Amino acid sequence: MEYIVTGNEMKLLDNTTSDRFGVPSVVLMEQAAMGVVRELVACLKKKDRIAVICGKGNNAGDGIAIARLLRQAGFDAYVYYIFGKESGGSELFELQKRIYANYGFPVTEDIKEAAGCEVIIDAVFGTGLQRDIAGRCADEIEILNHSDGYKVAIDAPSGVDCDNGHILGTAFKADATYTFSYKKTGLLLWPGCDSCGDVKVVQIGIDDHSFGENKPALMALTEDDLSDMPKRPAHSNKGTFGKLLIIAGSCNMAGAAVLAATAAYKSGAGLVKVITPEENRTIIQSSVPEALLDTYDNIENDLKWASAIVVGPGIGKSKEAREAVEYLLKEAGVPMLIDADALNIISEDTDILKNHKAPVIVTPHLGEMSRLTGISIAGIQKDIVGTARKFAAEYDVVCLLKDSRSITAYPDGSAYINLSGNSGMATAGSGDVLSGITGALLAQWKDVKKAAVYGAYIHGLAGDRVFNKTGSYGMIASDIINGLDKIWIKVD
Repeated sequence: MEYIVTGNEMKLLDNTTSDRFGVPSVVLMEQAAMGVVRELVACLKKKDRIAVICGKGNNAGDGIAIARLLRQAGFDAYVYYIFGKESGGSELFELQKRIYANYGFPVTEDIKEAAGCEVIIDAVFGTGLQRDIAGRCADEIEILNHSDGYKVAIDAPSGVDCDNGHILGTAFKADATYTFSYKKTGLLLWPGCDSCGDVKVVQIGIDDHSFGENKPALMALTEDDLSDMPKRPAHSNKGTFGKLLIIAGSCNMAGAAVLAATAAYKSGAGLVKVITPEENRTIIQSSVPEALLDTYDNIENDLKWASAIVVGPGIGKSKEAREAVEYLLKEAGVPMLIDADALNIISEDTDILKNHKAPVIVTPHLGEMSRLTGISIAGIQKDIVGTARKFAAEYDVVCLLKDSRSITAYPDGSAYINLSGNSGMATAGSGDVLSGITGALLAQWKDVKKAAVYGAYIHGLAGDRVFNKTGSYGMIASDIINGLDKIWIKVD
């Protein structure tokens, strides 16, 4: 697990590291510059001309130090001061500027010369920007964006709000971003992430000790977390790994049930039973012969059988489906995942969600979340983390809000951002696969918090595992299921 921080949280970490542990800010700056230079030296060519575009704050101080160290390593680097050569700035900026000048290293005053370099390094604003970029500065950033050079951002591309990913007027379009100590929230969220390229963390001597008692409320899983998944005991049977009840599918919509059930079995569920209209019997039994099958008439007995429930994929909004959703919310005593049409039913009277008896995961995409909250999709995207947190707290559920970077929020305000997955997964049935994976983990673990976070991560990782085979255009939902084997074989 890794912590994700806002720009303000990172500023506090800088201050704490200096104030509590006595590490001078200039030392942190020098370590930041050396860390970036180590990364750049490994991938750049000595013949490359490198322009470092500097503002007048501490981010610019980082940039000047980077230019100096590149020069000392034999690279053809020089500085361009976007606010003018004589502009004054922060204390650390002034210090680095003097050191650079004392060495006699070159400065250019021609933005077009800088834009013509093979490598362009953005050290204008970094993480602290709070206002829109405008005027001459915006114009020059646009000139740099149209350059053919390889573009690198230091800590954050100028113009990206590090708290929420908003674009502040304009933004530097980086091919790679070297951010310090921890990933920043805004570098991972749309639209800011589109300006970041490949985000790489450079360690500069700030670690978790600097949090003290104030741990960040946003986190992300990594592949290392898969090693923490419970091992399946050798002395076991199908009943050991849970009984998952999936209420899915409607007439001419059997695919959702097939995908969810198959994904659930592929994710370790011991037994899967599908409740679906009778018309789907032949399709489901031929597509998922391992699955048990039942109809809505027996939902009361099936509820007693289940150790976890998934409800919603493809069920439509018939009277039968509505009654099933309301019944489950009132009567289910086992953990439940609510998805798709079940969420659309709830959106017509969200008060029924407040009456849930057992722990609940909801998995809305942006359109479903808009219907549930009355907030426009654009409004949700402006604060996707905050929207998920507010909904989780209001309804006492785990909210897995699906987007290119899905957010899983808990009622206590803590949240995870999912960093696995790719654009090929934006395909019909992908959400049904997610429901099946997460439902299977829920049936095995009985833990809605852990199942939601791991379900989202594993779902995305499965898509990543087959990307090289399908590409983004060719991926379909069943490909994601096929990718699960490539994950589980390493977990075992």
